[in-house]
Amino acid sequence: MNKVKAAALWTLQILLAALFVMSALAKLTSNPEMVELFQKWGYPDNFYYLVGATELLGAIGLLIPRVAAYGASALMVIMVGASLTHLLHDETSQVAFTGVVFLLLAGVAYARRPAFFRQKGQPSS
Repeated sequence: MNKVKAAALWTLQILLAALFVMSALAKLTSNPEMVELFQKWGYPDNFYYLVGATELLGAIGLLIPRVAAYGASALMVIMVGASLTHLLHDETSQVAFTGVVFLLLAGVAYARRPAFFRQKGQPSS
């Protein structure tokens, strides 16, 4: 990977990590607006803690090259859930944002995929 691509990938990973840390902190600190949203959507009490913890772990994972693909994949699952939640509650304006974030995470997951997914032409045993 050349230096420009590597710098762009790191920039993307850092920005995504910052986004998810901010989102996680709102959930993990029981921000009243966040609690109200999760209640409105019909999720169980304290479910926002699970989502926030996953977001925080995924954000940390994005900053560790060896596990960045796994962190991005976990956050992609969160984005699918967020998109479905917004769709089911007629919040379609939010779906575009979660969709773009999903695609950016998919790019990180692909770029940082483990080496065993990159090897081609391995002889079968």
